[in-house]
Amino acid sequence: MSPIATTALILIAGSFFAFTVTRRFLPLLALRREDRLDRGGERLDSLLRFGFGQKRMVDPGEKRPGYLHVVVFAAFLVLALRTITLFGVGFTEGFHLPLLAPEAPFGRAYGFVKDVMVLGALVAASAFLYRRTVTRPDRITLSWEGNLILGFIIGLMLTDMAFDGAELAAAGRPFTWWAPAGSIAAAFFSFLNLSPETLRLVGLGGFWLHLAIILTFGNFLPYGKHFHILTALPNVYLRALPPASAALRKLDLESETASFGTQTVKDLSWKEALDVYSCTECGRCQTHCPTYVTGKPLSHKEVNRAVKHHLIEKAPELARLAVSKDAAEKEALAGALPPLVGNVLPAETVWACTTCGWCETACPVLIENIPRLVDLRRHQVLVESSFPDEAARMFKGVETQGNPWGIGSNRRTEWCEDLEVPRAADGGDFEYLFFVGCAGAFDDRQKKVSRAIVRILRAAGVKFAILGEEETCNGEAARRLGNEYLYQQQAQANVDKFHERGVKKVLVQCPHCLNTIKNEFPQFGGRFEVVHHTELIAGLLAARRITPAQADGLGGARVTFHDPCYLARHNGVVDAPRDALRTVPGIDLVEMARSGRQGFCCGAGGGRMWLEEKLGTRVNQNRVAEAAATLGEAGGVVATGCPFCLTMVKDGINETGREDRLKVMDVAEIVAAGLR
Repeated sequence: MSPIATTALILIAGSFFAFTVTRRFLPLLALRREDRLDRGGERLDSLLRFGFGQKRMVDPGEKRPGYLHVVVFAAFLVLALRTITLFGVGFTEGFHLPLLAPEAPFGRAYGFVKDVMVLGALVAASAFLYRRTVTRPDRITLSWEGNLILGFIIGLMLTDMAFDGAELAAAGRPFTWWAPAGSIAAAFFSFLNLSPETLRLVGLGGFWLHLAIILTFGNFLPYGKHFHILTALPNVYLRALPPASAALRKLDLESETASFGTQTVKDLSWKEALDVYSCTECGRCQTHCPTYVTGKPLSHKEVNRAVKHHLIEKAPELARLAVSKDAAEKEALAGALPPLVGNVLPAETVWACTTCGWCETACPVLIENIPRLVDLRRHQVLVESSFPDEAARMFKGVETQGNPWGIGSNRRTEWCEDLEVPRAADGGDFEYLFFVGCAGAFDDRQKKVSRAIVRILRAAGVKFAILGEEETCNGEAARRLGNEYLYQQQAQANVDKFHERGVKKVLVQCPHCLNTIKNEFPQFGGRFEVVHHTELIAGLLAARRITPAQADGLGGARVTFHDPCYLARHNGVVDAPRDALRTVPGIDLVEMARSGRQGFCCGAGGGRMWLEEKLGTRVNQNRVAEAAATLGEAGGVVATGCPFCLTMVKDGINETGREDRLKVMDVAEIVAAGLR
């Protein structure tokens, strides 16, 4: 052992590591500020569950590689003490940490656990290497870097075994219960009948090679995707906490220094930069991504890669921007940065996203993809006036008539002219404001759902009212298509009207309305109790305030529920619609493979309801094919709880010629059909 050599290795590797990491993180100081240090208890809980607990790594569709990763991660945590010990040995032979003496009970217990993890990591890394080079799943990006890192891990485990095994073999102990990995190596060396001198050389070689791999490994991390080993845990701790995680940030459009979305890399927040640094490129974001699966030009993994490489490329300019005190220099540096859209990311990539949230649900390190893409859209709309023609028509309809179709606002109550539905403006007592929504008021198919909800509310004796012609679009689609100015107009108008009418509770039939009123209206002072109609219906059924009989035409029908993304993923409502359906007699409820929080999008979210789908396979047809396979040859009913989903599934059924076997109904229609 050599204290001089050990010191030299630590100083050289440590200095280089500090230099590299500084170059990576200094540019973040030039990016948009964002507070992510509030609610420390919740953040710590996230760190324990998703960071150290690796909760996202073992989702139902990815259990085998997930558990392999958990083993490697756990091995590195356990081996941290071993690493410290080995560096200590470099200064003093026989060094050990307190309580970890090899002959002490705790030391032996640790040695056993450590060796078990060494063997586990060796097997896991070898399995990953086989997976990357032989089976090659689609979501994995093949690269020499990934193979090199796995080689480093295997090398660390083998050198650790060699160091212990040489010592055990030299002492004449080829098997020791508290060192199973070392014993395997010792047995191998004994089989080779190595001399004491050779064993000492093997032990020294394993020791120095182990230290060299550790220091090389650490310095290689900032140069590739495995930088996530350093940034992932902080990124999990700094996640967006609910309910803010379901809400886009509010732009201060009145400020002299107002942000109008993201144009260049400088407009990203430091957290968005940390996100792309933390991307493991595992590809889990692609498995159920509606755009990737159906051949659209969007892969969130590739977006993260492109932004990260651009961020690293522009790091020198951003670093100067971060430390400069000269206003003219800062302006010149910022002005020289190229726009992200068109240079780093194609425009069609930015507009492809349905904001379904699958990528964020699947990401093991909790990367936030949707806000970044929407901010890119915001700049295109608010500054560049560059957006799809269909979006322009939708914007105009909302701005002039208060609905995306542009239908006369005076026709908003035609759906209930014969129902004598009470108006909030009449001043009567009501528990819920039924926010009908634009689809519920103007779309002929969804009007039937609105009427079914009214029938259920009256059967259960729920006091409710509507705004009628006072209601206007909440602007959700406009916001997700980047028109923040129009959204803020609509949101503030709704909040003001709710307050004027004394609204406390809001009932919605659209998950997009649910998310906006519940999670985004608080940005405008509107805090209301918001419930989706399937939640209320399930509660009324559970309380026996309504008791449906077998609905005509549904006796023995097979029904599968299509989860709306903004209901299940964004707001966690999974059980309520199923509970409601199970209460209706005569229904055989079956599940699609992609269901609940892992459900597949219909293709209409993120404002895509109003845009043409010209590339790849249509998302709704992909979903309808899955529903048809689930329901079987006899067919059945695709149930849902979203106007957009109902429209998209209905169109998908018609487009694929399955009208004779499948039909789509809202949960409210199915329940209402069985009411006496």
